[in-house]
Amino acid sequence: MDFSKKEINTSVLKASKQAELTVDDDFNIPDSKDDIDKVIAKNGYIVIDEVGCEDGKVRVAGTLYFTMLYKTVGKKNDIEVLEGDIPFEQAVLLEGVNRNNQAECHSKLEDISVAIINSRKVEVRCLIGNGINVYQDVKMNVACDLENGQGIECLYKKATITNTVVAKRDVFKIREEVEIPQSKPNIKEILWSFVELKNMDVRPMEDKLAVRGEVEIFVIYRSEEEHLPIQYLFSARAISKEVDCQGAREDMMLDAICTLGKGEVSIRGDKDNEERIVGIDYSVDMGIKLYQDQELKTISDLYSPSVEIIPKKENFQCENLLMRNMAKAKLNYRKSIGDENTKILQVCHVYGNVWIDDVEIHQDSVSVEGVVKASVLYISAGEDPMSCMEIDVPFSYTADTVPLSKDDSVRIYPCIDQLTASLANSQEIEIKGMVGLNMSIFAKNNMEAITDMQLEPIDTSKKAAMPGIVGYVVKKGDTLWSVARKYYATTESIKEINGLESDYLTEGEKIIVVKS
Repeated sequence: MDFSKKEINTSVLKASKQAELTVDDDFNIPDSKDDIDKVIAKNGYIVIDEVGCEDGKVRVAGTLYFTMLYKTVGKKNDIEVLEGDIPFEQAVLLEGVNRNNQAECHSKLEDISVAIINSRKVEVRCLIGNGINVYQDVKMNVACDLENGQGIECLYKKATITNTVVAKRDVFKIREEVEIPQSKPNIKEILWSFVELKNMDVRPMEDKLAVRGEVEIFVIYRSEEEHLPIQYLFSARAISKEVDCQGAREDMMLDAICTLGKGEVSIRGDKDNEERIVGIDYSVDMGIKLYQDQELKTISDLYSPSVEIIPKKENFQCENLLMRNMAKAKLNYRKSIGDENTKILQVCHVYGNVWIDDVEIHQDSVSVEGVVKASVLYISAGEDPMSCMEIDVPFSYTADTVPLSKDDSVRIYPCIDQLTASLANSQEIEIKGMVGLNMSIFAKNNMEAITDMQLEPIDTSKKAAMPGIVGYVVKKGDTLWSVARKYYATTESIKEINGLESDYLTEGEKIIVVKS
């Protein structure tokens, strides 16, 4: 006799940690650019190059790319941009982690500051938040049935586990061209560019993923006509891509995190060879996890009236995906510029980062609190051609869920789906938007499974001492299985002799048990 076995292939969250890292470096203004007078705005993004597990720690390596917009010295209403990058590496200590584990890192730029050392040199300091998740792969062949097992009683149990079908990273390209309106002059030089992903939606299909969303492009440029002021341009383009993903199916559950990777914004000529087109060429990094619930019917115990069976049992952990929810938290906030002498004429652009401050698990809901740090570029009356205001916009959201326990794992990946800034009046800016909360909730379970068995001769003296027929009064906690095993009987014989139609026994019920 042999077991029929089924392979379990899943992963379990083993450890997680939020780690912060400060990076800084000094940068010189290139000789081709004018001296710095005042920092107008700054921005940055992070590209993770490597995440790997070692014994007791996770090593993260990446690069911070930044841009700084500044007002120049000597030229009225003129601006320049400084770009640079800072490589970084961090070892995050995590007890119990080993080289066989898999790790993922979700990085956020929590803060960026620029200090002017002198007119030709600045210090850039950034605070990076790294969210580390470490997963343990679980692979096991468990007994689900018995072949050629005549005379052997099997006790079955049913369970549902969430299998990880696909866990990988992938990349796709975004290539777009934006032609400036006829009312605007030709481009001489791009001073500042900002590219963002918005409203990203990824759905599984047969052996591929359908990606939908938007890419927003904001550009500040100097025109060929020197007497004209600084120009700016905003455009949003739809994204529609199909990414190969072998093993994917429409009925699977998907976690897909899209982040903008390396890229460039360039000037291109139109059909008349005039420089009126802004081209963007960026990569998008995707963290992909596909899940599928698997119904398992396994053997939890077995015995025979004629042979001693010693099952080999192993414990393993698994996770059940309880629910997925793409929640939306609204933003609506007003901020005074705090200077009565400054009058805002026009809002040019708004961009920002989002992160979660606190997550509370309740009995049937999850409460989330966080903040969006928005940067608003605007034009005001006065000597400065452009200014920037940083506004912290708090938000909170409570999502209804299935019944939860404190041990359940709630994983939330926030993103900014919409963000706008407008003039409420000459002294106030109004921020509106939508924060997407990609929420997955997992329950962690400990399971015991039979993987093998050993056969030995039965204790004949013990069996012989057992009466051949017994009148039995069912006690609390008794099952048909436990009574049959105790008296070397079979469950089917007990049901047949007593005319039982089900496998359930009632406390106090009187039955007859005949030894097999």
